[in-house]
Amino acid sequence: MLQSLLLMMCSTQLAAAEVTGTVSVDYKGLFEPVRSSHSYPISVALLPAMGQEVEFRDPRIEQIEISNNRMVPSFLTVQRGDSVEFINRDRVFHQIFSLSQDQPLAVQLDRSGALGKDRMAIKLERPGTTHFFCRIHNKSYARVDVVESPHLQTIQPGQTFHFSGIAPGLWKLRLASPAAETRLVDVSALTAPPPLDLTLASHAGGSGIDRIDPGAGAELLYQKQNR
Repeated sequence: MLQSLLLMMCSTQLAAAEVTGTVSVDYKGLFEPVRSSHSYPISVALLPAMGQEVEFRDPRIEQIEISNNRMVPSFLTVQRGDSVEFINRDRVFHQIFSLSQDQPLAVQLDRSGALGKDRMAIKLERPGTTHFFCRIHNKSYARVDVVESPHLQTIQPGQTFHFSGIAPGLWKLRLASPAAETRLVDVSALTAPPPLDLTLASHAGGSGIDRIDPGAGAELLYQKQNR
C-alpha cells in the first residue's frame, strides 16, 4: 500500500513540471507602423529534447476562410496529422497554390455557395512550413506551420504562454511569427519555474513595436526561415 502511494506521488511530481513566459517581437526595418496596423500572433510549440514521449491528440480540422480576397487567419500552427480546410466566402473564384516541395497544391475554389466546390481540405503529414497563395489576388496569403507536438499555443506579443503537466527536464520552445525569425530555445521544465522573457527579431517591417501595416502583401510575409 505504501509503495503504491509513493509511486502515485512520484508520478504526480513527474507530471507537475511547467514552462511559462512571455514573447515579444522586435520589429525593425524601413516600414513605419501606422495607427490602423494590427499585431501578428506568435505560435509557441513545446518540443521534446530528451526523448520524452508525447501523446498526440486526435487530429483536428482547422479552417482558413477567404473573404474580401484575403485568407483569414493568415497564420496557423498545427499538429502533424491535422487538416486545413480552405473555404471561399467570396463571390469570385480563387486559385490556391503552395510552393511546398513535399506537398504541392494547385486548386481552384468556386464561388461561395457552389455546393462543396467552394472548399477544399488538405491533410498535413510532414513537419515544416507551407506558404499558400492565390494566383489571382496577390495579397491573399496564409502560412501554416506543422510541428511534431500537441503542446501548441498561439498568443499575441507580450502575452503569457503556459505549458503545465509535462515531464521535467530539457525541452525546446519553437517560437514563430509572420515576418519574424523562427527561433528554437532550450528550456527546462520545472515545478514552479521562473517565467521566461523571450524576443523574436523581425526580418522586415515595423519600428520597435509589435505592429505592421496590414496593407502589406505576401512579399513581406513570405520570408526565409532560420533553421
